[in-house]
Amino acid sequence: MQLNYLAPFQAVARTKSQFALFFVAFFVAKLLHLGSHAGSLPIVLYLLYTPTFFLPDVLLLIGSKVIVYRLNGGQSSAIRKFFGGILALVTTACSAAQISFFVETGGEIQWMAASRVLGGTGGMGLLLSGLPSMIVAFMFLYATSLVISPKFYDAVNYVLGRISWAFRHSYLVIVKRQKVTEEHELLISILPDEHSTSSGNDEGSEEKSSPNKQLPSTTTAFVIAITTLAAAITVTILQSVRPMGPPYAHMSGSLPITIIEAAWSQPINSEFCLSHPVEVVLFPFDRFTKFFNMPQSLDWAPKAMICAKDNGSRPPPWAQFPGQHDRNDRMHDDPAVDVPWPPGRHPGPRDGEHPPGPPTPESAPHGPPPHGPPPPKHNVDDNFAHEHPPSAHGGRSFGGSICDPLKLSNLDADILNPLAAQIKAKKPKIKNVLLLTMESTRKDMFPFTKGSHAYDIVRSSYSSVNATGELDTKLRGFTDAASFLTGQHSGFDTLDRNASESSWKSSFKEGMGAININGAVSQAAYTLKSLLSSHCGVEPLAVDFAEETKGVIYQHCLSHVFKKMGSSVRKEKSDEKESRADQGKEIDHRLFPWASTMIQSVTDQYDSQDVLDRQMGFENVIAESTISDPTSDHYPPKMGFINYFGYAETETFDYLRDLFVNAKKTEERLFVSHLTSTPHHPFKTPRNWEGQTTYANQQHWRRADPFDDYMNTIQLQDQWISQIFQMLHDVGVLEETLVVMTGDHGLAFSSLDKSQSAVNNGHVSNFRIPILFVHPDLPRIQLNASVTPTSILPTVLDLLLETDSLAEPAAKVARDILPSYQGHSLIRDLDFRVDTADNASAKAFFQPFHFSAINPGGSLLAISDASTSFRLVLPLCSAIPLRFTDVSRDPYEWDPTTAWTMGELRAQIKVKYGARASEWAQLAGDLGRWWVWDQRERWGYWGEARETSRGGAEVGGDRGRIRKHHWWETKK
Repeated sequence: MQLNYLAPFQAVARTKSQFALFFVAFFVAKLLHLGSHAGSLPIVLYLLYTPTFFLPDVLLLIGSKVIVYRLNGGQSSAIRKFFGGILALVTTACSAAQISFFVETGGEIQWMAASRVLGGTGGMGLLLSGLPSMIVAFMFLYATSLVISPKFYDAVNYVLGRISWAFRHSYLVIVKRQKVTEEHELLISILPDEHSTSSGNDEGSEEKSSPNKQLPSTTTAFVIAITTLAAAITVTILQSVRPMGPPYAHMSGSLPITIIEAAWSQPINSEFCLSHPVEVVLFPFDRFTKFFNMPQSLDWAPKAMICAKDNGSRPPPWAQFPGQHDRNDRMHDDPAVDVPWPPGRHPGPRDGEHPPGPPTPESAPHGPPPHGPPPPKHNVDDNFAHEHPPSAHGGRSFGGSICDPLKLSNLDADILNPLAAQIKAKKPKIKNVLLLTMESTRKDMFPFTKGSHAYDIVRSSYSSVNATGELDTKLRGFTDAASFLTGQHSGFDTLDRNASESSWKSSFKEGMGAININGAVSQAAYTLKSLLSSHCGVEPLAVDFAEETKGVIYQHCLSHVFKKMGSSVRKEKSDEKESRADQGKEIDHRLFPWASTMIQSVTDQYDSQDVLDRQMGFENVIAESTISDPTSDHYPPKMGFINYFGYAETETFDYLRDLFVNAKKTEERLFVSHLTSTPHHPFKTPRNWEGQTTYANQQHWRRADPFDDYMNTIQLQDQWISQIFQMLHDVGVLEETLVVMTGDHGLAFSSLDKSQSAVNNGHVSNFRIPILFVHPDLPRIQLNASVTPTSILPTVLDLLLETDSLAEPAAKVARDILPSYQGHSLIRDLDFRVDTADNASAKAFFQPFHFSAINPGGSLLAISDASTSFRLVLPLCSAIPLRFTDVSRDPYEWDPTTAWTMGELRAQIKVKYGARASEWAQLAGDLGRWWVWDQRERWGYWGEARETSRGGAEVGGDRGRIRKHHWWETKK
């Protein structure tokens, strides 16, 4: 007997074999896909929704059987055979690639980024490295299909035929209301066998069926029909109640549908769908220095030889930490990591610049080591490092490295003239720091002013002749507190024009109040990422949701710094206490320890905020769970939830007051961070709030404008801010408390901006925010500057130093850490300088660049530059076009320039805005690409950018949603 060696290859030409191969390929890939997400959901939910995860596969099986792999009279058309063979082979190849990728990396292929991987210089090497395992996987799938193909097609055909017969038979019995004749019943009952017989004629592989079969009964037909209906209804119900967001929708994905989706919604920059770039992304020095005309005589440190190791070609940083899941899990599980300081890195050179000892023989480089950059000009106290365990996250500290290309400093600039004069006359006393973060608060709403764009839009809703007077009457007292604090007159009548001595406003003398920043830009249109920039002076990750909790914050947050200050003066306080006790004097408040508290009226279980709070150094957290706790000091709450996050801010009043009252008794200095929430969707206010007003004139034929509800929440927040200042005044701490106020991000509305929401929306209104530093003894200063909340922390430290609000040991801590931050001091002239190779500095030839993550983080990046009015919205892992605007000519971005490629965008910009704008767009795109991957290296994060792409260990149960207490709480 002669063996036919071509039989395995000839089999793929047969319809039955194609069908079996197609099924095996997509089904095995689906099993692997679901297996990789085994930890994404609680086991009960995982099992409950398993039928919905397989629903696409069942539909795919039936659809391909009926449309593609259909046999008529035992034969299939040549077109169907050709298309079916291509479909089966392509799906098998993709399935094999997915299996080999999982074996090699433990992750899933991002099909949207496949073209980017193959297009990079290292892409072919990456492909070839997994080729052997892919071939093995392909052979396994093909062999499995050959084993099952003789019976699988007929089995599927039989099942479908029985179900079809059952429904038709039941229909005749029920609808016709008569007994089916024996002849008709015989005809229907043998249909499945006829199909099986005929289908067996595929290329001579026909199987004869037995001529005599027992007729199925009517009962059997009803059982099959009812069972099928019950299964279909159950799956439909589960599908309808199942949450729509990740990871549920992602877990339902099946080959080859995911391939089609990837091709249909191909990201412009698919590289950003990867967990790390194919190759190290270098800073675009040539384009950067050319655009800003860097002086030829400037020996700029980042471009000099001393930084060649940092800014030139080097081994990929992600290769040292390939397992993102393991590292993140270790960060959560290892108690040693949960310390009040970011571990491992003190402000200073990056990893490898000054190693603690000589390299081991195995790791010693060949030849002489490259020269590293010199130590920072500012003395750095090593006590920031010796309390830290070794870094476990693989990131690097910013550390004020002179090799950072975008590093600018104004610490050597002069203090702003009005402030310098005030400090000479009377230094403000700063004992406490209160940081108020205002949810979704746009700059043009803090305060809301007459004649502004927002005002004009609201006024345009009125058709009466006296529209202005009618609206102004409603706006009497609107954002009155914001107007007073910022020093910007709203144009509306105030409610308390002449403040009494009992009012908090009486503490602010004429010309005193706040340093108000006009031009501030949010670092992220996502609250938790924005908190990191204002509290820690760091820039966020351009990935979905608060994945920063899986790394270690690469800078010291305010809580960390204050705690270090407290420990540094502990001994001095003890000595001072004994001395002052003998003299009957009060202890110097500068020797008091610091206590840090985060307080909010809503849940801290959304997207692991409780973890983030702990990592930012907050030892005490007051949140919705505290207010709802029957054992808390001020239980029960005065009102119920006002939105899906928790209570109104007023529920925290007593807790906030207690903090300041108790701090005076216990001789502590306070750092309190308070996050508001009312101006968040769905823009609800308490039912008994008397300030509820309809500002925009509502049309009966149009739905209500959500901006009107938003305005009400802004006014409610303004009244709450006034209550906070009144409380500080009543307790007697207002004149010794620095109040820092900022918005986490703005919020776009269709009626104002022709754009809606902060999600996947790069509109400028989502990023314009207020920032101000309030103290009764600070002069009123209007500072027009394009800055981000990363400058809040260095400004607070610099202000504490300049007002002599720190004892010498604590002052040394502030002076040592201050130069390491990316932000700038806003109490000084913005006269920036850059580092030079000789460890000196020179006048900067560029201005700060701002990179802002767009909610949820991994889809878009907004880029702007303090020296221009240009903005670029760079698509990351998303199928959204590039977007360019010039806010000097189009302040509300009603006419953006969009394109699908940078070349096309530049051509449009050049015609519309000129050559320089076109060049800037290209530079901004290059800088954005560099920044995204540089931030990954800073944080040591090499996970997936999009939530839907993450495996089970990465997704967790609370990413982008509120952590639930019960498994059945599945909705957001």
